Parts: sequence; structure tokens; C-alpha cells
Amino acid sequence: MSYPGYAYDWERSRAGYDQQNKYPVDQRDMQMSTLGKGSDSHLVQVQPTDIFIETKPKWSWCSMGWSIFVTLCCWPCNWMGLCGLLCSLLSYTDHKSTDFERASYKRRWSWGCSMVGLVLGVAIITTVLVLLFAYPTVIYLPADWYSTIRINVPINV
Repeated sequence: MSYPGYAYDWERSRAGYDQQNKYPVDQRDMQMSTLGKGSDSHLVQVQPTDIFIETKPKWSWCSMGWSIFVTLCCWPCNWMGLCGLLCSLLSYTDHKSTDFERASYKRRWSWGCSMVGLVLGVAIITTVLVLLFAYPTVIYLPADWYSTIRINVPINV
């Protein structure tokens, strides 16, 4: 049996090694393992400790990229893309200040705003194109529609 799993609790030398001088021992282990026990030889099992390493979540630029795409390409709902971009920027600053819970919350809002803007924008653009090509008389503008608008601008001489 090896030292990390089991340790001999008696006849340890003063040099800090066990009886066979193979495995280094900690004097605190020797003191703790002999408390309240007789002088008989026995083995004491040492429990391994669990080591938890907390890793920093990685930042992904996907939410910011989608919000920029929605802002530029889905013109009826570009304001939703701007809201998504704002939430993504705020999420980035929270991530840099190691406030990962708030960064995750704002990132979800960024995804939500971007996806709602994308769906609404595609729906509106599709509706306009269907009405334009399937029913041209619904959105038909005469060739001289601009001449019907009268703008009176006073000229000061």
C-alpha cells in the first residue's frame, strides 16, 4: 500500500520517513492518527481531499455579432438589434469585471433581443415581398407619386 492511501501510524522515525524509510510522512499525520489509540500496530486510511478548480467562463462574441447583423440587415426591427448590442456590451463589461452571473443574464437578454428582431424583421420583409409580388395592386404606387406631394417652402429674399 502506498503512502497517499494508507500511512503507518507507529514507529515513524524522527527523520520524517516511515518505518521502511520509503515514504515521507507529515508529523501532523502521526499526531492525529495516534490520538486515542492503543500501542498496537494498525493501519489508518487517509481520505483523499477533493480539489475543485473554478475556471473562468470564456467570453463569446456570438451575441454581439448577431445583434450587429440584426441591426444592419433587418431594417424594420433594427432597434431590437441595437438593444441586443447594448445588452451584449454591458455583458462584456460585467464579464471583464468578473461578475459572471450578471454577464450571463445580460447575454441572455442580448440573445433574446437579437432573435426577436431577426424573426420580426424576416417576417416583415417576407410579408412586404409577398404583397409586392403576389398582389401588386395593394402596394402599387403610380410612376408620378412624387409629384402629388407638395412642399411649400417660403423663400426669403
